[in-house]
Formats: sequence, structure tokens, C-alpha cells
Amino acid sequence: MKTINRRTFLKVAGLGAVTLTAGSLLGMGRESKERPNIIFIMADDLGYGDVSCLNLDSKIPTPNIDRLAKLGITFTDAHSNAALCSPTRYGVLTGRYSWRRRRTGGALWSFDLPLIEKDRATVPKYLKDHGYHTACIGKWHLGMNWRDKDGNILEDTGAEKGWNIDFTRPLENGPRSVGFDYFFGMDAPNYPPYCYIENDRTIGIPMTAKPTSMHGVPGVMMEDWDLLKVLPELERRAMKYIDGRAKSGKPFFLYLPLTAPHTPIAPTKEHVGTSGAGPYGDFVHQLDAVVGNILDTVDSNGLAENTLVIFTSDNGSPRLDGTDMGGVEDSILRYGHNPSYVFRGRKADVWEGGHHVPFFARWAGSIPPGIKSDEVICLTDLFATAAAVVGDDLDENAGVDSYNILPVMTGEPYTKPLREATVHLASDGSFSIRQGKWKLELCPGSGGSSLHPEAAMQKGLPMIQLYDLDEDIGETENLHDKYPEVVHRLTGLLEKYVVNGRSTPGAVQKNNGLPDIWISLKVRDIKYDTNPVKHLAVGKKVRMLNNSKQQFTKKGLDVLTDGTRASSLYNDGYWTGIESGDLEVVVDMEEILTIDRVSAGFLESQEFWIFYPRRIEVSLSTDGRKYHSLKSVINDELRADDNRNIKDFSVRYSGKQCRYIKVKAEGLRICPGWHKGAGGKAWLFADEIIVE
Repeated sequence: MKTINRRTFLKVAGLGAVTLTAGSLLGMGRESKERPNIIFIMADDLGYGDVSCLNLDSKIPTPNIDRLAKLGITFTDAHSNAALCSPTRYGVLTGRYSWRRRRTGGALWSFDLPLIEKDRATVPKYLKDHGYHTACIGKWHLGMNWRDKDGNILEDTGAEKGWNIDFTRPLENGPRSVGFDYFFGMDAPNYPPYCYIENDRTIGIPMTAKPTSMHGVPGVMMEDWDLLKVLPELERRAMKYIDGRAKSGKPFFLYLPLTAPHTPIAPTKEHVGTSGAGPYGDFVHQLDAVVGNILDTVDSNGLAENTLVIFTSDNGSPRLDGTDMGGVEDSILRYGHNPSYVFRGRKADVWEGGHHVPFFARWAGSIPPGIKSDEVICLTDLFATAAAVVGDDLDENAGVDSYNILPVMTGEPYTKPLREATVHLASDGSFSIRQGKWKLELCPGSGGSSLHPEAAMQKGLPMIQLYDLDEDIGETENLHDKYPEVVHRLTGLLEKYVVNGRSTPGAVQKNNGLPDIWISLKVRDIKYDTNPVKHLAVGKKVRMLNNSKQQFTKKGLDVLTDGTRASSLYNDGYWTGIESGDLEVVVDMEEILTIDRVSAGFLESQEFWIFYPRRIEVSLSTDGRKYHSLKSVINDELRADDNRNIKDFSVRYSGKQCRYIKVKAEGLRICPGWHKGAGGKAWLFADEIIVE
């Protein structure tokens, strides 16, 4: 991957004198505008490097997005609040980090429950209260209540549940309930039900099974459903809406979450072959054409000087090539095109490629044309910015993670930096916080699919990552051990944001529950030191009796008798880890000895799916064939615990003779139902077997 520092990145991005002199271009009449229209266009899975004006090496022409940049402002350091779809959408509409809600980094599933709370302040509710007509056209993916054929609200979600839904009933707690006067679109284009929804009803009754040959999750579908027609229909509806509202004389807010270039990657015939990046590039080119038609519709209705148009993306790109309307991650790279540009990672990651997104804004007469800003902004900032646009304040419990970026757009004076810090969220719930040049990541890998936690654990990577983005925009050199004071400061700031229920100034607010971020914050409680321990088995040979595979150990089974107690870091090399299995070993004391006690140390670190054993058994032998004096310890105290703990399980013998000591630890194997990894493989980590 090409690695550059941030100064070089900003130079390539074109930041310079035009940014510094933007203030001299002002006084362009914003005060004459009253309650301008707001159009927020959000692409789905568009990477920063997909836009040709941001990436000189892009293989995809995007003339209309480039036109938007020339006519307004380009933010080169904009970020989605999460690296996946649903959490980002929650943040856009509420101005609140999604991890304050009951869910964390994952996307919602088919027929899932509403993510936005009934009493939550939202952008459309706020603007509606200020005289705006509000509409959402596109991909919703924030959940809603569906009723089954018995009239009950569906609680158990999943694609297969569609067959028991009564589609003749109106939907509840969907887009209309969070403040939209009008909705047209679908929940998600690759999930059932495969049908359009208008306001609170499906258009038609989906009763056909999706063909296996068609891209997407199996489920109910309208008989005439055509994936190629989805994006054009959203485009047509949006243009029709703008035309209609232009005649009303009433300001409007159009939230336009488009379906491209997310799967199904379905460019229409006229766009096939229009890029140098295969079907994916062609779909991005079609997306660009949609943006152009929206801008033309605004302009043809004489609305350019009274409409703020924003274009961005909900997260980074998974870098699919579009094979069979999908593809595998990173397959697009074969075209010599990188949607992540110079950033590390891709969609779902806490690394920059997961959330560093394109962001442009145009408001003719108020935003000077062709300017750029390297101010760090977040998609949660829409709420506070909308409030500034209409000239009013937010209630203290609204937009708690939203900053007003309007002064940056228009060149009005403001205190730099605009945001104190910005929090990022990966798909697995891992957190990062960015302040100035420093970015702290509370996970050993990417937090997404680029480097899964299990793979990061196997590589023995550090628990935390710290990068200087000014010098290392590609996040290649982890500096956490060189700057512990920065790690401590940023962790403390993140903790403050959790405790206060907000990251903006104002009254303390409540989170909806205990955020998973508390687990990540426990990095400050890690004890990094190992400790020597003396006992009779130090240096003795250990033999495995079952087929369990050892991982994360520097010395194989020798770590169990090396005379060193491990730290609370699972990857310090002094543990032996077993995935979804048991530990069964024999220690050869080399001669018959009289022993009084045998102990074995185990780690509990539930945030990494590591649990204490369910049961420990110890037995003795003088010849290595017949074992006797079986004693066991049963662990019946399994419960949720956010801490990292080390515990010795011991049995006493009071003068028994033996040469061989058999120790069997029965692992939990499967994460319990109350754990975030419920049903997944649990880990067992063992340390020193102490013989006294």
C-alpha cells in the first residue's frame, strides 16, 4: 500500500491558499436566505478514492460529484460515525453516536426492530417543527415494527420471518414516526422484503420467493422485482419530489440515502463499460449521474441559491468488483483502483478506510465555490448544522454528538479545531478516538474484516494502537508504547464522553445502557508485568493428552512450567490458548515426590471471548499408567464481567506421592447466551501449573 504522511496527503488533496483565503470570499448574502432547503445525499459504501477529484489515480470518472466540489466546499477529513450502515444512519438522523443505543457496530437484519427510539430528537422532527416538509427517499435500514398474521409485533427477526408477516397491515415506528412526512424506498436492497415501501405500507404484497439466481438474502419478493430498476426509481422519485416542493413555496428537507454502490452492484445498460473498474466502477459512475440529475433538478427549479446540497457516504468501501452483483472483499484492486485511496482498511474497519469518507457541500451564494477544508468533521454533525441553518438552537438533549460545521462551509469565524475529538466505531464494536493528529484504537486488529480479532490475537498484536496521522496517514507504525501519555489522555477523554452521555458541551445525558465501550476502556486496567514464581514443577516436561491446538504461546506447553506467571494480556506469550476445547496435560516430575497442592492459573477476558474453565480435574500417578486421587474443582460462578481476571484453581493432597500429575481443564467451548458472542467459540487460556 502506498504510504504518505498527512501533509503530503493534504497537498495532494489541494489544500492551500484557497482554504486560507476563503474568508475573503464571504459576505455573499447568506443573511438574505431564509430557511433554505436541505438535501442530504448519502451514497452506500462509496470509498474516498472512488471520487476522481479526490483520487488522481481513480479509474472511475465522476464528473458530477467533481462539479459539486467545484461549486462548493470539499471536506478532506470527513468521517462516518461508524464503519457500517445502520449505526451511521442512526448517527446522521439523531446527531448521536449509535453506541449510546442498545446496539453497537453491526448492521440491522431483515425485519429488525427500530433502532431510533420513539422519544429521540431527530433532524426531520426538528426541521418539521421549524416549518419544513420532510422526506426520506431511499434505503432506510434502521428497523421498523412488522406484525405477523396473528397481529403480533414481530420480535424474533430474520429473513425467513417474512412468510409470516401480514403485509396488508401498516408498518409501525418506521420513517414516518421519526419525523418524515413522506417516505419512499425499501429497508435494504439486498434483504427481504424485496418490494418498495411508501409511507407506512408496502407497494403490493410480496408473496414470491426470491430466485436463488438473484443476488441477495433469500426471502419474500414482489413478483416483478428487478434489481436494475431500484436506483433509477429512487432517482426518479427524488427528482419528482424536488419538482413538487419547488412549487409549494415551503422549505423542504430531503434525506436521500441511495443504494449505490452497495450490493447488489447493478449498473444499468447505459452505464456498463463507462469506467475502468468493472461493474463496481460502472455502478459508481451511475451513482455520479444520479447526483448530477439531482443538482440539475435543483438548478432548473431556481433553487440553487436557497438549497444546501450535501453529498457523502455512509462508510468506506468493501472493495468488491461487482462479480455476480457482488464479489469478494478487495477484488476491485485487480483493476488498479483502490476505493480506500491511501487509507488502511475498508468498510467495517476502525482503520481510516472504514470511515474516512468523501464529503461535499454546495449552497450557491453562501458557500464560496471551489474551497477545501481539512477540518475533522463527522456525519453526526448534520443535526447541529441544520439548526444553525434555520437560525435556532438545539435542546440540551438533542444532537449530543453533533457540531455545527456551517461556519467552516461559509467562512465565518469559528474556534479551531471545530470538534474536540471524534469517536469511530468498527463493526465488532471496537472503538477509536481521534484528536488532532493522534488516533487511538482500542483493539488489536481492524475491528472489522480486514484483520479479524482472532487473526490479530494469533499474530500476538498489541491490545491497542496509536497512530500519528500527520506522519502516517496509512496507519503503519503503532506508537502506543512510545507515547503512553497520549494513550492515557485519549482514553480518559473517551471515558468522559461515555460518562457524560455526550461529546459536545452541555448537560450530562444518559446512555441507553452500558455501552460496550466500557470493555474497550479496560485497557487502562491491564497489568503488563509477568512475575517469576518458584515451585517443584519449574522446568519439568509437559505432554498434551488430547488434540487441542495451542495458540498465543511463545514456548508451546513449556509455558505451563516455565516459572513465569503471565500478565493479564492474553497475547503476552506466557499463556496457552485453546479455542472451543479442553486442556488435558501430564506433567512429568522426573522422580517420585511428595506433594501437598497443585494449582493451575487461568485467564478470564470476556471482551475477547476468554472464559474461566467450567471444571478442573487433577489426578496423580507413580508409573504414568494408573492414575488415582482424582480431585476436582467446579466453577459455578460464571457471570458477565467486564474486567480481565486471573485466577488459580487449586486442589490439596497433604502428602501424596507421585511422579506424574494429570491436569484436565474443561473449557466453556461456546459463549453463553448473555455474552455479545453468544453461540460463538469460547477460548480457554491456561498459565502456570504450580506444584508444591
